Amino acid sequence: MNFLKALFGPSRKEVWRQLSSELDGQFHDGGLFGHSAVQARSGDWTLTLDTFTSGDGKTNQTFTRLRAPYFNPEGFRFDIYRAGVFSGFGKALGMQDVEVGHSRFDRDFVIKGNAPRRLRRLFGNARVRRLIQAQPKIQLTVKGRDGWFGRYPDGMDELHFQALGAIKDLARLRNLFNLFTEVLWQVCHGGRADADDVPFHVRRLSAPGGRIINKYVLWEGNAPRRDAAAQLGRLGDPAAIPALADALWDEDPALRLPAVEALAAIRHPDAVAPLIPLLGDARKAAGLRFRDGVAEALRQLGEGELVVTVGAALGGDSGHLKAYNGGHRAEIIAALGHALQGSSGAHAANALAEIHAVEALPRLREVQRGLGTRDATGQAVSAAIGKLEARAALPRAAAATDVEVDTLPRSAQAPGPDPGTLPRSSQAP
Repeated sequence: MNFLKALFGPSRKEVWRQLSSELDGQFHDGGLFGHSAVQARSGDWTLTLDTFTSGDGKTNQTFTRLRAPYFNPEGFRFDIYRAGVFSGFGKALGMQDVEVGHSRFDRDFVIKGNAPRRLRRLFGNARVRRLIQAQPKIQLTVKGRDGWFGRYPDGMDELHFQALGAIKDLARLRNLFNLFTEVLWQVCHGGRADADDVPFHVRRLSAPGGRIINKYVLWEGNAPRRDAAAQLGRLGDPAAIPALADALWDEDPALRLPAVEALAAIRHPDAVAPLIPLLGDARKAAGLRFRDGVAEALRQLGEGELVVTVGAALGGDSGHLKAYNGGHRAEIIAALGHALQGSSGAHAANALAEIHAVEALPRLREVQRGLGTRDATGQAVSAAIGKLEARAALPRAAAATDVEVDTLPRSAQAPGPDPGTLPRSSQAP
């Protein structure tokens, strides 16, 4: 074994184990006949190095690949590879879409893409060019949602490198990981990594959550999004409110509470409306702690009376709600609508009827189709539908402004003689 090592150098597994250690990553041992892999984190991305075999069964070839799924909502695509024997002919036919303005680089590489300005900005980065030029063989591309990659969520693509052969040159492998890190930062964040940059964290929050798994976990989306929500709360910029509002109903229960707390920390009036419907959130994953967090956030935003009013209605007392004139009617109705399928469903239905919320009829009918009238909630929903449908059928009273003053009838005046023609009374001399 030592003789073979001296003759051929360290094995690929030994090199990849060392690379994994240097990157503070994880080495997956494929065993005697399987394919090993190295995985390492870079920012919010997981980079996976492995090998695969392609062929017709008679003549197979081994390829080394490095890949990293990432959030790419703009659909930016590119493909870059070294110019070869046939690529010059391709250039003459216009197959090279973009020249980036660096003569040696443009001479040595074929670059294709769908956004020339972004391509020039990406490959105008000196570090990116230097890392690409250090690779003796390279095909670096963005793979879209075709084939297996169609399993990715909307907005996700994959940065993908592959080269013929099983690479065991440690310096070259280090270079590849550095290249991926630099390209991902440039493509996703314009090269910025400022902890106080609101758009940076909004983009992180907007990326898909969950996990993408093939043989290995290729994407872990939840932890970065939770961190992004917390950072946006710390920064306190109202520009983050729409993204945080979207996160309130996310499938990840551990993201929703940081989003609530961030909206409270921003302390802006626009943060109130997205929170109110959550007072009636009946999802099992929500839990009492989450609803208490929503109520506390609204109190911090100056809406303590609203919290008491909705809470009383969900407890069976609609008196406060009927007298409430603090606004946010649509959001309160949404909260009651969400509560219909929870333990306070009957009270929520009664409250909607009490405040004549005819706009809640579609939601009530939806719940009725699922519940029927087999329990108290179903019966209360049916009763509320009956009351609101009857109210919706009533003719609308005409407002005073509905009639123009000029069209009103005027009182008749009888015509009389001209006062100047009437006889005058005689006067005694």
